[in-house]
Amino acid sequence: MERFDQALFYLINHARSPFFDAILPFFTSSYAFLLFLFAFLVAVLPLAWRKSVGTIVVAFFFLVLGYGISDYSCSHILKPIFGKERPFASLEKVYYYTPEGKFVFLEKPINKKTRSFPSCHATNAGFLTVYTFFLMRQTLFLTLPTAILIGLSRVYLGHHFPFDVLGGFFFGSILGIFLGIISRIISGRITKNYGRRL
Repeated sequence: MERFDQALFYLINHARSPFFDAILPFFTSSYAFLLFLFAFLVAVLPLAWRKSVGTIVVAFFFLVLGYGISDYSCSHILKPIFGKERPFASLEKVYYYTPEGKFVFLEKPINKKTRSFPSCHATNAGFLTVYTFFLMRQTLFLTLPTAILIGLSRVYLGHHFPFDVLGGFFFGSILGIFLGIISRIISGRITKNYGRRL
């Protein structure tokens, strides 16, 4: 599996394109997550009319809670458990996007201790995609392509292996399902008991 992961990494990382060089850095930045916020707003605004303001409060609460859990558990719990090194710190001949915003070709790995599995970008994107899907299915038309491009960017930019991204999607999706179900249950009870009074 490790060899396959590395082979797939090289396939994506070495598929250089001026188009991908231009757009994928955006999807690895924090600005890409504004697309999820837009999807969330699209999903919850109709709820105020059909149900209650209380439903929006619940939806927003679990969005913030879930994102915090997703990001923290990925970086402080899961990554230390697995202890996997990033591609730019473990492989030769890697195209790497630097913190300064430039692509460089690394003949040798960077001597830097980092943790790679799972990708927190993918974990957060997986959570947001699934959670907003529970609020409104149509958001998937925006959130799913965004999540895929975020995952692709992490490999193309040399920061993660493909399995890091898939693992992140898995963990984030599980959290999204769990909190999505809880949010629906609580919202349903609020609507049943209070209607539009909340």
